[in-house]
Amino acid sequence: MASAVDEPHPTVDRGPEIAPTGLSLERAERVSALTAELRPMLAEGIDMPAIQELLSARGIGVMDSILITRQLLGAGPEALAQAKTLVLTSPARHTEHEHHQALVEDLVAALDQTDTEAEPESHGDR
Repeated sequence: MASAVDEPHPTVDRGPEIAPTGLSLERAERVSALTAELRPMLAEGIDMPAIQELLSARGIGVMDSILITRQLLGAGPEALAQAKTLVLTSPARHTEHEHHQALVEDLVAALDQTDTEAEPESHGDR
């Protein structure tokens, strides 16, 4: 017998549906549609920097641009790293690249500070 905890209350808003990819269904559909639109352009010889310029001009965010670029590259084992590099090194993404770089530097500095502040646990002589 299922308890009341097992079933969500019918009036509870569970938020947007999440696709199996972890993206909302709307976002997954938008990424998929843009990928389908850009794939023929890439096949016709439009280079990846031009694709990145187009994504930026359309206001597509960095994360979605990385997802789209990864799919355009074929989604192989190295595609995510290549996509990230292509998006963040695009001249159209200069500001985003600077923000990403600052975030990474701040994170590394915070981790270094945490490491130096943490003292090894002393067990002492018993």
